Amino acid sequence: MIRAFISASLDEKTRAALSRLDREQLDIRWIQPEQWHITIQFFSHVNLDELRPRFSRIEAFQATGILGPRVTRLGARNLVVPVDGLSTLANRVRESMRPLASKGQLPFVGHITLGRIRDDSAPLALEGVAIQGEFQVDRLMLMKSVTGPEGARHTIIDSKQLFPEDGPTRHGYI
Repeated sequence: MIRAFISASLDEKTRAALSRLDREQLDIRWIQPEQWHITIQFFSHVNLDELRPRFSRIEAFQATGILGPRVTRLGARNLVVPVDGLSTLANRVRESMRPLASKGQLPFVGHITLGRIRDDSAPLALEGVAIQGEFQVDRLMLMKSVTGPEGARHTIIDSKQLFPEDGPTRHGYI
């Protein structure tokens, strides 16, 4: 059994825009840019032999992620950039994965986690900073997540190309 998740990765333009944000505040454990992603579905304890074939059978369309409008908190300890436009994709993935989903799974809230806040009462320099942008999600990633003292490390297990938004499959084939 492993910790895993299905995610949408970011293009280089979006990573570059996020990298320009001031990430120097000391009371935040910053996520490294190569680990940035949008979690579509998380599995806290899943059998990889069951997850992999189900992942390969997902049928979903590309989507456009929309950043912003501002850096914000998600819960007390997560500094995030909200991402809109991926709900239909997330619903399709989650429906495909329903038999493996954890009981009590949280609803999808599109976001990119920039860092974990160590002291939730500390003022955050980045909170409320405007950020905008769009990016195309044309591939899903199946990721393994291993936690350690420095936070979680993610590695790619598999990936899956999504159908084009205007392709022939949009007209009733899936």
